[in-house]
Amino acid sequence: MNRFVLAASAATVPLVLAQPASAQQLPAGPPPVEQDPALGGKGVRPDQQQTTATPTPPGPVARWQASNGIGKTLRSLRQDGVTLTLNYITDTATNVAGGVRKDIANTHGADVGIDLDLEKLAGIGGTKVHIQAAQFGGVGLQQIAIGNSISPQQSWRPVREAFLSQLNVEHDAGRVNVLAGRMALNTYFFNSPINCAFQSVTMCLTTYGPIQTQGITGFPYTSWGLKGRLALTSRLYVQTGVFDYNPAIAVQGKNGLDFSFFKGPGVMIPVEVGYQTTFKDEPLPGRYKLGAYVNTDGGTSPYFDANGGSSILTGRPRALQGGTRVGLYALVDQTVAASKGGARNTAVFGRMFVNAGTATSIDWSGFIGVLQTGTFAGRDRDTIGAFVSNTRFSDEQVAFWRDRRTRFGGSGAPARNEIIGELNYGFVPLAGVRLIPNIQYIINPDPTFAPTRTRRIPDALVLGLRVDLRAQDLFGGTR
Repeated sequence: MNRFVLAASAATVPLVLAQPASAQQLPAGPPPVEQDPALGGKGVRPDQQQTTATPTPPGPVARWQASNGIGKTLRSLRQDGVTLTLNYITDTATNVAGGVRKDIANTHGADVGIDLDLEKLAGIGGTKVHIQAAQFGGVGLQQIAIGNSISPQQSWRPVREAFLSQLNVEHDAGRVNVLAGRMALNTYFFNSPINCAFQSVTMCLTTYGPIQTQGITGFPYTSWGLKGRLALTSRLYVQTGVFDYNPAIAVQGKNGLDFSFFKGPGVMIPVEVGYQTTFKDEPLPGRYKLGAYVNTDGGTSPYFDANGGSSILTGRPRALQGGTRVGLYALVDQTVAASKGGARNTAVFGRMFVNAGTATSIDWSGFIGVLQTGTFAGRDRDTIGAFVSNTRFSDEQVAFWRDRRTRFGGSGAPARNEIIGELNYGFVPLAGVRLIPNIQYIINPDPTFAPTRTRRIPDALVLGLRVDLRAQDLFGGTR
């Protein structure tokens, strides 16, 4: 196991994968396509945007959720302006076929958060303070068995320790919403609650590509930032921001407590225009987003050293690049069928990311899928989901892998396209608990975590199980 992990660390595709555990559970409430908040005066933390309490039919569980002491305390605190959250997620995966070798792996994460409504607590209208900490652990199946860079477990993190994952102040003036402080860029841009109906990291939380190529911060790794959103209408908005790009503050041992202020090598500027509707607006609502990332730091070459040679063959560091990293993206969620009120519905979705700046490891990635909310009789909150993605690696990245294979006695180059599919069932036995058994198939696994591999990695068949627990929902704190 260590042979793959340690050898790959010096020559991998960038792997800072991140999604807030608190945003990783598909909400147990209205259908996923309806979860974005209204654009006038309802600014809340991202996980609350994706969580809507659903009235539970009378029964023993509902009565317990209404009467237990923890739930009563959470509801009382929320009414007074203090919202507490505690979430846990665990992903288990095993490759029953393919990969470098067969194995089983588990990753997991937990986060705790507190939101302070200063309007209720101190009379400061429209203002909230968001504080959150997270801890991730475990080993990814891609590290020890498959050998590729795209984890089948979306709770995998390259740095496994406690992080201060959010510390910011939000002011909502209705059409204008401003957020300032420590935050993860990927939480707010190119995002949809549909993404985290899946276990593969290629979908959840930000679809694969921007973090790996553009250097955007991803939960729980944060940096200083300022974000603003303007609601042009009740359906149309534009948002942008300025974020510090400083990878040195997201390394092991920092714990999110390095408060260096814009001392990194670059600045990240995202821009997004979005149009969204709900079942209150129309029978078949949708969500549409177009956006771009700009990073003033040009990054490092996936292939060349400073002298123009192959860095893996010369042994020299990869060359720093001038210029600017630029990424473009588009996101579509569209309901195509729904019951009256939308409790049971079918949504199709697509995502596209394209690198348009300096050379990076990925040229583009694309995703299409479908999510059915409401399955069998009496299972209105269960889901059935499926997606297929294609990640197309750049010429320079493929050349790097080719030369590395040659260095260890092999020949030829890995495939440029890595295709991943997932089929799953999301089972919600009660509010706050979701189990997602799933099947994933990986075609053309890249050799990031198999650096000494001299031949193609066989396609991998992966069986997975994801479990999400949201204590505030389980105890009835969001009733």
